[in-house]
Order: sequence, then structure tokens, then C-alpha cells
Amino acid sequence: MNKKFKNLPIYLSLLVMLIVISCSGVEKKPSSAKNYASTETPEKDHLYHAYKNYTLACIALNNDCYDEAEIYLKDAIQHDQGSAYLLTKLAYVLVENGKVEESLNHAERAVDIEPDNLRFRELLADVYSQLERFDSAVSQYRKILSKDPSNKDIRLYLIANLIRLEKFNTALEELSILIKNEPELLMAYYYKGKTFMELKEYDKAKKTFLKAIDINSGFAPVLFELAELHSKLNENDAALMTYKKILNFYPSNLIAKERLIELYYDSGYDELAEKYINEIKKIIKPGDIGRKRLGLIYLRHERFNESISEFKLILSVRPDDQEARYYLGAAMEESGDLENAYKNFDSIKLDSEKSINARMHMAYILEKQEKSGQAITLLKEAINQKRDKPELYLMLESLYEKKEDYLSAKDTLEDGLKHNENNVDLLFMLGVVLDKLDENEECIKYMEMVIKIEPNHAEALNYIGYTYADKGIHLDRAQELIEKAIKNRPNAGFIIDSLGWLYFKKGYYDKAIMELKKAMKLTPEDASISEHLGDVYYKISDFMNALRIYKGTLSLKNAEKDRLNKKIKDTEKQLNGDNL
Repeated sequence: MNKKFKNLPIYLSLLVMLIVISCSGVEKKPSSAKNYASTETPEKDHLYHAYKNYTLACIALNNDCYDEAEIYLKDAIQHDQGSAYLLTKLAYVLVENGKVEESLNHAERAVDIEPDNLRFRELLADVYSQLERFDSAVSQYRKILSKDPSNKDIRLYLIANLIRLEKFNTALEELSILIKNEPELLMAYYYKGKTFMELKEYDKAKKTFLKAIDINSGFAPVLFELAELHSKLNENDAALMTYKKILNFYPSNLIAKERLIELYYDSGYDELAEKYINEIKKIIKPGDIGRKRLGLIYLRHERFNESISEFKLILSVRPDDQEARYYLGAAMEESGDLENAYKNFDSIKLDSEKSINARMHMAYILEKQEKSGQAITLLKEAINQKRDKPELYLMLESLYEKKEDYLSAKDTLEDGLKHNENNVDLLFMLGVVLDKLDENEECIKYMEMVIKIEPNHAEALNYIGYTYADKGIHLDRAQELIEKAIKNRPNAGFIIDSLGWLYFKKGYYDKAIMELKKAMKLTPEDASISEHLGDVYYKISDFMNALRIYKGTLSLKNAEKDRLNKKIKDTEKQLNGDNL
């Protein structure tokens, strides 16, 4: 203990004798730190005053009176501003009071005063993490590990923040260190499995989760992750078994029961789904907020009457539940009751989280009723109230685009970007609209902006690549972009079509045919892909196959019939030798 604190225990013991252990205590509760500073204690005795208030703060904390503790600690720090301990204590209390941003300054000051105190640095890292300043949190955790490399908890916190930063390979490196030191550490395998999931290395994820289950067969987080992985891989039987295993350990787990219901409905086992639904209904009474999830399950599986019934019961008990009213509107809309759906959406308050989506549903209903003018007016009103919501601009733009009013669509998107300048969806759609307005250079400019913000945006990569390929320019750059797009969306027929068309432009006709056939298999109803394949056959003078493809394309939706009929006539002339 610092020498200046040598008489502190005497002060504190005398003080505690005077205090009744309750949130209010014998002394008047301070309305602010400034007010409490007005006591009979001599002002020169700052140390006494500081730790008197510190003790009062501790008593308040013991009684869960965090707001009162905050006042005492702020006053204490006024009289001992160099105490890293008091600063850290206040930072902790501020976090508990939901004032995380305010806590940061105190946590940073504490670490500046005592940089070698690892507990203070850990609190600072936690504050950074809660503020989503993950890079700063990682930096602090690494400093702690440089002093205490065997601290497994700190390494786990580090890994969690690396995953949030999407630095998955670095997270795996840290996990390897952790597992080497702690080969049976359950949480290490849990995080490792989640990291493999993020990397879409599903086989490795599965093996890792199974290793975790070997360590602790009843660890619910891993079992849920494994069940979700099975569902993602369409291994429904394995997913069902895993959720049942969760229920063997935790018979009352509602989430596992709800997931089982979803899987049974998806697999066509409605009776088994109803069994678990009835179990939930026995636990949660009609109208209870917990039945909201049941209403959503009914909605997702097109059991609209049951969904409507559940949400109506909830609203009969909680008429101001905006979320329940929104989902009631959605269920009514899906059931075809557009009038009542519209009324429910319209009654949702403007300050509700569901307000924007409700207005979008209302616009969709109006558009479906061929009242596009009213839908546009409604969306404009919503935008005036919520200018920072990109989804409103996107929907309004889509209505203009449907009317082929591309100039209004362009104006809408540009207005949206004034309030959401780096929104990728707005930038991308503006590029698309500019393309339709034949402003090709501007289109490419906006697509380049998209991939600068989001380098793996497959659609933007493909858009630039296909545009270059179609014009026969920058073909190497086009190939680089299209191949990157395919890497991110390997089963997208329209992107593989772009690669086939690029090969056609480069004169690699065999490769073009191979890629275009692949694209047609993935997207058999796309007329443009089919027409491209016909064009390649025509180019290599395989007129029989070209004619077959062109004629088949005529029956596809969105086929350009006039252009195709002309190509068919030209191809027939070639077959008949009329060109000679």
C-alpha cells in the first residue's frame, strides 16, 4: 500500500460504524457529487473525503444501487484524481449503468496511470469491445498476453474479437496456441468450430464441434451450432437427432423445440411438428408474449390462420405490441386479406422499429392493387420522416423502374446517397439505372465504388466484367473480375454466363460452350444465356445446333423474339446454302 494511505484503515473503520447498510444510509443521499462534497470534513483532507465516498459506493454496490454508487465514486475521484483504482471502479459502474462511452475515458486514464496493471487493462479492453472498437480491444488483449501468455481467458477474449473483425485465419492461429496449451479446453473448440463456419469450411467445423462434444456431450452452445450446421448442409435427419439430444439434456428448452417444429414442417412431418407445438402451448399461455415465436413459425410455414390467431391473442392482452401487430399484418397479407393487412400496418406508430417495414408493406399492397401513384406518394412521405433509411429509396426506385421512369429512379437513388453516401445497395442500383440510361461510363464508376467498399460484391464485379466483355475491351481485367465473382458465387448461372461470353469474345469457343452449357444448367429459364450459346454455335458454323438453341430460346420468358426470329432466319439460310 502507498505510504500516503497508511491511516486509511482507521478512517474507513470509523466511517463504516456510522453507516446503516442500505441504499439510502443514515446520511442524506447525495443528489450530485457536488452537493455531497459539502460536508463538515475539512477540505484539506481530500484522502479522507475520497475514501469515505468510496466506502459509501461499495455499500451502495452491495445493495445493487449502481446509480448511487456512480455519484459517490465521481465525488471520490474529485478528491483523489490520481487513483487508478477509483477510476477503474467508476468505469465498471458506468458500464453497469449502460454508460459505456462515458466509462472509456476513466478506463483509459487508469491504464495511463498504472500501465502494468493487467486487470485495469482488461477492463479497458472490455470497454473497447462493448463499443465495437474491436481493433483497440485486440491491441489491449495482446499487451496483456505479452505479460501473461498463459492466460487462457484473455486469449479467448482476443479470439472472440478477431472473429468479430473477420480476421479468421489469425483467430485460428491463436486457437492453435490455446489448444496446444489446453488440449481439452472446451471453449477453444467451440470458437474454432465457429471460425471454420465463417470460412465455410463445413467439414472442419463439423469435426471440431464433434471434438467439443467428446469433451462435454451436453454443452448446449456447441450442440446448437452443430444442429445449425447439419441444417445448412441439408442433413435434416442429423439436425433432428442433435436437437433431440439437446432436449434429452434440457427437456424444457423452447428454442430446441421450435427448431424441431421447423424441421418437421420442412420435412413434411406435420403431426410430429404439432406434437411439439402442443408441448409449447402447455407451457406458454395464449396471448403470452412467448407465443410470438410460435406465431412466426406458423407464418413461415404458411399456416396463416393459426398465425393470425396467435398474434390476435397477443394483441388482445398487449394492444400496443407493435411487433405483434406488424406480424399480424404480414400474416393477413400472405393470406390475401390485403384490406385488414393494410389497416394493421397503417396503425403501427412512426417511432416503432417496425414502422419502416410496415410502410414498405403498405406500398407493396398499393402497388399490387395497381395504385402505384399512391404507393409512390406513401414512400415519399416515409422518406421525409426517415431520410436515413436506404430501403425506402430502394423500394421507391423499384416502382419508378417498373414504370420505366429511369430518370426518377436515378433522382431517387442520388437523393438516398446524400443521406447514405456509402450504402452499397444504393450505389449498385444507381449503376444499374445508369446502364439502362446508356450512361455506361457513369455506370462503371459506381460499380467501381461498390467494389472499393465491398471487394467481394459478386454482382458489381460481374457487372463491370460483363460490360467490358460485351464491348470487347479490357478483356484481361474483365476475366479477373468475373472469376473473382464466380469464386464468391460459384453457382450463379448469370455470372458463369459472363465467363462464357468473355471466352467467346477472346475466341476461346470450346471454353465458351462449356461455360455457357454450365450456366444454362444452373439457370435454364434465362433467355440471354441460351441465346449466347446459340451465338457461339453460329460463330463456329455449327448451324444445326445454333438453330436448335435459338428455337428453344423463343419459348423462354423475356426472350427477345424479334431478334431471335431474325437470327433463326439467318441460320436457316446458312443451312440451306442461301448465302452462297
